[in-house]
Amino acid sequence: MGTTTFYLRHNDLGVRLNGLKKKELEQIDKLSPYSIDNKFLGWCVPLELHNGNVCTLIFWKGRLMKLEDAPHILNKRYWDKYGGKTHNLYEWTLLKRLILNEVEYLDKKFKKELRKKSINN
Repeated sequence: MGTTTFYLRHNDLGVRLNGLKKKELEQIDKLSPYSIDNKFLGWCVPLELHNGNVCTLIFWKGRLMKLEDAPHILNKRYWDKYGGKTHNLYEWTLLKRLILNEVEYLDKKFKKELRKKSINN
């Protein structure tokens, strides 16, 4: 088991990895999610998974993060890019609702499948 590092391009101006020179790639390899500055040339290293440790990851507005870090990171008001206004709702609150709704939907689907199996048996 080793370490898996996630690299995310955090803006559209970031140079693609296949266009980087060897020296620049070495700089990106030195980035760590635990340092203060984990960004270089438009790329960031949000997290690493070590030795098979399992973390629940979520993806929100182009950012990948650990679930336990999300309330601290998503502490801004939600900006609706389609409506062009800020809602009186924090990003974490909205994401939490979306996650809970999805879990409830999957739970109903799971129970429905169990009922089908018990009827068929």
